[in-house]
Amino acid sequence: MLDAGARRSPFACRCRHWRPPPIASARHACGPRPPGAKTYSGCHRPVTWRSTFSAMHTDIATVHPATGIVWAYRFSADGTAERLPNDRVDDALSDHRDAWIWVHLALADNRCRSWIASYAPLSEMAREVLSGPDKHLRLDIIGDEIVGVVPDLHQGLVEESDDIVRLRFVMTERMMITARQQPVHSVEHNRRAIESGKRFPSVVSFLDAIIDQFADAIARMAERLGDELDGIEENVMREEPADEQRRVGKVRMQTVRVHRQLAQLKTMFARLEPRLAQHNKAAAEAVGALAQKLDAIDHEIGSLYERARLLLDEAAAKVSALTNKRLFTLSILTACLLPPTLVTGFFGMNTKDMPLQNTDGGSWLALCVAFTAGAVTYWALRRLRAL
Repeated sequence: MLDAGARRSPFACRCRHWRPPPIASARHACGPRPPGAKTYSGCHRPVTWRSTFSAMHTDIATVHPATGIVWAYRFSADGTAERLPNDRVDDALSDHRDAWIWVHLALADNRCRSWIASYAPLSEMAREVLSGPDKHLRLDIIGDEIVGVVPDLHQGLVEESDDIVRLRFVMTERMMITARQQPVHSVEHNRRAIESGKRFPSVVSFLDAIIDQFADAIARMAERLGDELDGIEENVMREEPADEQRRVGKVRMQTVRVHRQLAQLKTMFARLEPRLAQHNKAAAEAVGALAQKLDAIDHEIGSLYERARLLLDEAAAKVSALTNKRLFTLSILTACLLPPTLVTGFFGMNTKDMPLQNTDGGSWLALCVAFTAGAVTYWALRRLRAL
């Protein structure tokens, strides 16, 4: 008999004999035993997993890569969004007419990579940028396509984190395809805005919203960092600095990372603006406005970096001054205790004719001599203005 746990196990057949898990080559079920079949004790016939595995492999192989698309939207001329089922994405991309399409992909899903390689209506270079491993920021015009790798903040379960990740995109006049390895804040925020009824009449307006949301997130981060520096500065001014140097170091490191991303991003937009003006002046104006906004936020981040650097120097100076003060106190104690040490060492030689050896109260007299020697040393230091 099997115990209750074994009877409930999914690896027990109807005759309540144990059978191997699905990774084994065969399982056993009740039924007529074929001649010469090799079975476990108590079971009647083996049923192989070969047919089951073959069916599963066939199902996976026939799945269309479009099933891996995270989401897709069709935007009409007035910017109203309509959610597209995954099986209609290919048809919508080939016949979008007056509408434009946004497709969002997760590169961690191999189906999305297969869709990019086989079904995305993009040039080969755009496919490489969209699904490639390169994490360097870039923004290029390839024919009628604008391809880019831009920074964004990682989207947590509730709110954005301070980790910087990459968002890849390819856009044309009637199409925007975005791809990411990890969830990104700007895309998720704009998706929620679309579900709430926000309209994007053009691809350029949507790109503007993505970069603008990233800039707003960086501005909120700068505000948090500024508040943290305010608290650190108050602690440095009021009391002994404990872990303020470590906290300032974290703020400074974060500002450096953000400054690098913003500096590269605004440089790319500044280079793209005159090239884009030859084809689409409205898009060039939007890119120029984004470059100006990024420049203003980068200036704020730069001021936080300088403030953190000065505050770190101030905290280090205060720690150094505190250390010097403690060393000075130890030096004074050492100087005052040295003469009494010499006195006690003299009386501890245990030689003949030692003074006060046979005198009543000699120990107290020796203690008075040691104390007097220390007091004279302290008086001499004060007299010489060494204290």
